[in-house]
Amino acid sequence: MIMLLVSFATAIYAQNLSLDTCKQLALENNKKIKSAELKYSESKQVRKDAFTNYFPDVSAGALAMKAHDYLIKEKIPEANLPVYDGNPANLLTPNEFAYFPGMDLNLLDYVNMGYVTAVQPVFAGGRIINAYKMVKQGEEIMENKLTLTKEEVVYNIEQNYWTLISLKEKMKTIKSYDTLLKNLHDDVEVAYENGLTEKSDLLKVELKINELKGKKLKLGNAIEMLSRMMCNSMGLGYNESINIQYGNLVSQINNNSIFSADSSAYMNRQEYIMLNRLVEIATLQKRMEVGENLPQISVGVMGYYADIIDKKNSNYLGFATLNIPISDWWGGSHQIKEHNIKIEIAKNELSDKSDMLKLQIRNADNELKESEKQISIAESSVLQAKENLKITEDNYKAGILNTSDLLEAQAIMQEAQDNLSDAICIYKIKQAARKKSRGIINY
Repeated sequence: MIMLLVSFATAIYAQNLSLDTCKQLALENNKKIKSAELKYSESKQVRKDAFTNYFPDVSAGALAMKAHDYLIKEKIPEANLPVYDGNPANLLTPNEFAYFPGMDLNLLDYVNMGYVTAVQPVFAGGRIINAYKMVKQGEEIMENKLTLTKEEVVYNIEQNYWTLISLKEKMKTIKSYDTLLKNLHDDVEVAYENGLTEKSDLLKVELKINELKGKKLKLGNAIEMLSRMMCNSMGLGYNESINIQYGNLVSQINNNSIFSADSSAYMNRQEYIMLNRLVEIATLQKRMEVGENLPQISVGVMGYYADIIDKKNSNYLGFATLNIPISDWWGGSHQIKEHNIKIEIAKNELSDKSDMLKLQIRNADNELKESEKQISIAESSVLQAKENLKITEDNYKAGILNTSDLLEAQAIMQEAQDNLSDAICIYKIKQAARKKSRGIINY
């Protein structure tokens, strides 16, 4: 049933896949995202478990024992016991005695006991609250990692999407060029049969056609592999009928990703937020260590029921404990200094990564500006190549230029068109990279 649903979903989405559809499918089905979601859910349970430390520690137990023989076996010997007549002075010199024949004393052949204890820490050096804050920070880090994973997956989808478009545009150009070559081959073949041209001209065209077949084969394989990668990222089975929907490529050129030069933009990055949390965790670890060396106070109550030597009784009591870890103070002072160093290391790491994030933003800005200029250059090259091809075709028809010149002009035109489509797709990728450098990802 599940396989049928997946196949049905694949069939639906395989018709037309827009960029937004690809992103949405990846967010719903990507395995990396699912793993990150599970780890985030796990961290929530760890935090909930730590919260229970605020409540009393309640425990209960029972003991039942039956011995093969009495545990206490004694014998009271026979004796003449003085008879007390009410006058204490006569105890030292009694005149009357009572005979005691002696007896066996057998005790404790069973014990039945049950108890319940509740202990509430009153002061634990801040360890309970700091431990909870630590696992809370850990939960938030896992949430940041989930967000970061989504950002990476979405960015990779966008990158592969525009790369695939670039390859498909190349395939369009190759097919168009292939049509030109076949038409040229027919014209040159007729001219050769009529003795108007050399066989070498016909061979040159045929060589170009064979060369184009090899390029088409390589390009087809590249398109298939990239399509398979995208399907895998989106959690879909590969389908040859996948159609990437993007309309007119030139219409994709826009400047809607221009951002102000905000020097604090790097603070939106998940990497920066996580490093800040690591500094906070290092600080909390130090507080935990300090708490280990402080007195610990707890209060509690206990109730019990006992059945021993044929006597049954129950009772309850309250108690308080004070624990002062005197012997740990010497070593604890060094451990606190160690944690101070760890805090400085975490802060230094934060500062270093912050500088790197700022450089990434600057680099993304520069690369986007460069890609915009590359589009202008590529557009000019296409216009020049078109004009050159038209002049060459006219001169070829007039018999001024030979077949090699026409083939070269057509190859230049093909390369110029490929460069333009590449420049536009790279521009879209650089736009996405610029957003990513600022922690702005459109899901």
